[in-house]
Amino acid sequence: MFDGRKIRQLRGEQNLSLKELSDRSGVSLSMISQIERRNTDPTLTTVYKLCNGLNISISTLLGTDEETTQIVRKNERKIVTFPQSHSSYQMLTPINEGTIEMIMIHLEAGQEDQQLVEHSGEECGLITQGEMTIVLGNQEIILHEGDSIRFNSSTPHRFFNHSKETAISIWAMTGRVL
Repeated sequence: MFDGRKIRQLRGEQNLSLKELSDRSGVSLSMISQIERRNTDPTLTTVYKLCNGLNISISTLLGTDEETTQIVRKNERKIVTFPQSHSSYQMLTPINEGTIEMIMIHLEAGQEDQQLVEHSGEECGLITQGEMTIVLGNQEIILHEGDSIRFNSSTPHRFFNHSKETAISIWAMTGRVL
């Protein structure tokens, strides 16, 4: 389960009320409260919105106080799952360092998160297994194994696995991933 206590901690550090974070993020006050109390798992889109409202990156949200390093060993990757989105994210770069982030995304068939996200920076991705649909604004692009894409992250976007098999992709993002 996603640890919503980190949202509460970061909100407290910024002296934000639930209402203020709700207004900034576009996530309902009751949903934030449920996430913080660990009564529900947020969708990936909700996490993006909360990070945007807190003006932090996902890496900051998932980070630890451990000493940072330049190397992330395969068996030491930070893995975050989003059950409502049928996805898991593996951090491929150190969490608290640098301006570029790399993640490996595993999408099971049937992703249902329909909301577009946007944030600063640029993204590029490579499909290493299966296929997935990328939505950029009102354009839908189907990417197959071996295909890659690059786009400005301020373009509203989302992705999902439209197939009946697991899709795996590797993404690099510059700027703050919000």
